Amino acid sequence: MLGQYPTGVVVVTAMGPAGDALGMTVGSFTSVSIDPPLVAFLPSKMSSSWRSLRESGGSFCVNVLSSDQEDVCRGIAMRKHNKFEGIPWFTSRGGNPVVAGTVAYIDCELEAMHDAGDHHIVVGRVLELEVMNGSFPLLFFRGGYGSFRPLSLAAGDADLLYQLRLIDKARQYMEALASECASEVGAYTLLLDEIVIAAAAGQRVRATVPTHLGQRWPFIPPTGSPFAAWGGDAVEKAWLANLGDDSPADEIERFRRMAGKARARGYGVIYGHPGEEQANLMATLADAESGKARTGALQQTMRELPVQFQGELTDAMSAGMKLHLVTAPVFDEAGNLAFVLALWPPDGVLDAEEVKRYISRITKTAKIASAAISRARPHVSI
Repeated sequence: MLGQYPTGVVVVTAMGPAGDALGMTVGSFTSVSIDPPLVAFLPSKMSSSWRSLRESGGSFCVNVLSSDQEDVCRGIAMRKHNKFEGIPWFTSRGGNPVVAGTVAYIDCELEAMHDAGDHHIVVGRVLELEVMNGSFPLLFFRGGYGSFRPLSLAAGDADLLYQLRLIDKARQYMEALASECASEVGAYTLLLDEIVIAAAAGQRVRATVPTHLGQRWPFIPPTGSPFAAWGGDAVEKAWLANLGDDSPADEIERFRRMAGKARARGYGVIYGHPGEEQANLMATLADAESGKARTGALQQTMRELPVQFQGELTDAMSAGMKLHLVTAPVFDEAGNLAFVLALWPPDGVLDAEEVKRYISRITKTAKIASAAISRARPHVSI
């Protein structure tokens, strides 16, 4: 019966007394506590691999396998000796083996070990956690291995429950748009003074992360212009006020025109250079999310990036920029902004007609989603 429940697959490693890499495949890894940071796994008492790990000392590393590492999983699980033969690895700062190509690794020290029938419950205190790449994890389900390829995802934050109920009514249309465009579609919401990607469908090709889901950043210009455009006068006023009292009048007016341009068009666009510049944009927003860059520093960084918010296609083409993001508003039954749909097109979209097609697709999808939310019969087809 428990085979009906999918589990993630990790490799727990430690360094042997002779400097050899020790490891065992585990399907019972779980998070235990945030404060203090604790994780756990449940090895069999009869496992010789667990015996070797246990005798190596009080330190170990949890390697979260990616979906293309089934061979690593089977190799370490089946071999009695030389478990890492042909498997590249390096040493963590804690001195434990880290399997190359994993989604993430978690360096731990032994916190406690409890008896649990024919297994142990091993609790580790997290010393370091590092995300290695943006791939999906390997799963074990019904006796076989597979990967996680969701049509769509939704955040689990309790403070997003109202928005998620509205987004759920539009989820099928987000999935259809993501499939048609072979890319990722997100649903942005405004929560107090933060912009949150509350749901996502699809996945960008060659993206550095599998999904933008859960990203948050401050509601300050120039980011957040779609909410200023369609959220009403009070929202636009709050957006501009977040610039600070010392902001020049011409800068405030420039951002006001930016929101007005999106409102008049019925959609929003961001153009930027491909590759490193777009990565820098997302890194800047991620820093703002974690508190490393506050309002003034974030705005200064955004000014220096070669990015056009609500720019003109002809200007973007002249500057050699690509379409980075296109957004469109979804409204509730009362005509208020419910959330903003966002489409990240495949890398390298610049052709004018192609840009127009993406804009047309997302604006039509937003109208269908608005109709679904307001219980009206959709009359626009994609």
